[in-house]
Amino acid sequence: MLTESATLPGNTDIMKIASESHAVGMALLQVGKTREAAMQFRQALDIAPDFSDASISLGYCLHQLGKYDEAIAVYETALDNTPTLMAAWNNRGNSLLKLCRYEQAAESYCRALQLAPGLLDARVALATCCQALGLINEAMSACEDVLNADSEHAEAHWNKALLLLLNGDYRQGWREYEWRWQKRDFTSPLRNFVQPLWHGDAIAGRTILIHAEQGFGDTLQFCRYVPQVAGLGAQVIFECHPPLTPVMEWLEGDVTVIPAGQALPPFDLHVPLLSLPLIFDTAVETIPNGVPYLSTPPGRLSSWCTLAAGESRLRVGLCWAGKSYPDPGRSCPADQLVPLADVAGVDFHSLQVGWNGPLPLPMTDHMPHVHDFGDTAALISRLDLVITIDTAVAHLAGAMGKPTWVMLPFAPDWRWMRGRNDSPWYPSMRLFRQHSRGSWRDVVQQVGSSLQNEVSGSPLCRDVK
Repeated sequence: MLTESATLPGNTDIMKIASESHAVGMALLQVGKTREAAMQFRQALDIAPDFSDASISLGYCLHQLGKYDEAIAVYETALDNTPTLMAAWNNRGNSLLKLCRYEQAAESYCRALQLAPGLLDARVALATCCQALGLINEAMSACEDVLNADSEHAEAHWNKALLLLLNGDYRQGWREYEWRWQKRDFTSPLRNFVQPLWHGDAIAGRTILIHAEQGFGDTLQFCRYVPQVAGLGAQVIFECHPPLTPVMEWLEGDVTVIPAGQALPPFDLHVPLLSLPLIFDTAVETIPNGVPYLSTPPGRLSSWCTLAAGESRLRVGLCWAGKSYPDPGRSCPADQLVPLADVAGVDFHSLQVGWNGPLPLPMTDHMPHVHDFGDTAALISRLDLVITIDTAVAHLAGAMGKPTWVMLPFAPDWRWMRGRNDSPWYPSMRLFRQHSRGSWRDVVQQVGSSLQNEVSGSPLCRDVK
């Protein structure tokens, strides 16, 4: 937490009482009692409204509690009193960034950097804002500035990796991507085994543990490398998220799939899943994109045979909302999908997990019967087309070779690259991009027109087994 040197009003007694409350708050904060600490900081501010450290500490607590608007208000009050509070500008930027208010966050970080040019974390956060605003060159420049000052700054390396991959510079991007394990609060824990890490040396006759990392989508996208490792003559143990095991069990090669949390059999070497593109020297032109590389567990197909009915209508799966973290922009408001209902000759089927609100248009909701990705794969196999935002559904459908249309936000994840309407990772995939931030209506209009063309023109290949 950034702070300023204590600034207190002149009355000695007030200073003492406010300082005591602030000290108690800091002690509570150190043992994780954020709410109780916030109460102490509020008390300090009630006593001494101009106490800048109490303002910054309270704002920090509110941010940690997810009360970003309240945190911003506290910082802005402090800045009204003292416009040169670098920590308030920086922390205000952090809260604005959480709310995806990228222009305001960038402005706040710039103000902090004017006051403290050496504030490297603020410059990295500025790079994040620039990337979200589509200012890729500016984002890269900010990362380079940080790395020129501190060549070991993991967050700057991480942001640079994402920018390089977004630009299609895969060989350098994968190298930078290895810095993810040094990054603060990375989404997956670093695995420490007594067995050595595999770096691509000869492996025939040995047993290797490949452990999945990050989210479902990452595992679905990069599990394509698991059979390649097996193809080098290794026996592979693939540890992955339990809900994914039903589809991962059908990967080709000598592969044993283990759900995460289960005891591991003996192995000689290990490697994180997303280090494999680096080991195999993957460039855009050499992505192993043969599909399908995932298929439906045979025992699941019979449960979805009723979807084979109605051959004259296009069966379309629809998914419109993803997790708010790490990218809240990946969800399309449900009401903006309503125009798709005007496309005649289509039966819509929900692929949306965890949706409690009204469905955006007439469709069949199978999700109460979907228990894992084996069921999702079986459902997808009975559809003609999947339309989805950037979620695990996109990766599963793409890995199965199913015609898949993905609706992307203005600043998409690195794996979708820039300016393309196709994906080198998935030959059956088509991308629909926002042309301005938040403009889902235009994307839905494009999807609706394309869907009408599919119904009116040549039908999509159907994969009903």
